[in-house]
Amino acid sequence: MTVAVIHNQSDEGRSALTAGIREAGTRGTELVVLHALSGSAEQSAREREIGAVEAAVRAVAPEARIEAAVPDPDATSTLLALIDTVDAELVVIGSRHRSAVGKFLMGQQVQRLLLEIPVEILVVKSR
Repeated sequence: MTVAVIHNQSDEGRSALTAGIREAGTRGTELVVLHALSGSAEQSAREREIGAVEAAVRAVAPEARIEAAVPDPDATSTLLALIDTVDAELVVIGSRHRSAVGKFLMGQQVQRLLLEIPVEILVVKSR
């Protein structure tokens, strides 16, 4: 079993990664970082994005396994497929501060992930 972190290059992604590192350590399990690429058709752009993700993750979690994929058909579907392949026991997702209405109308992608992820989920508010 693993702790999976849904990662992006943002404050929310960094908060999720920090919480994922802590949870994997507490549970004594592997940390897997999941990243849906931007979907650029240009190979060099994909390679730069993967390099940036690897650098950001390795700076704080050198032992983490990184799984990245091109969105097919969208980033949410790609992340759900990655979650299935890594045998996660927990998925960590970062969230940003929202107004009362924003909390009620949570972003479609995050809401879909929360509804469709078949395992325990930890939502972490960014700082």
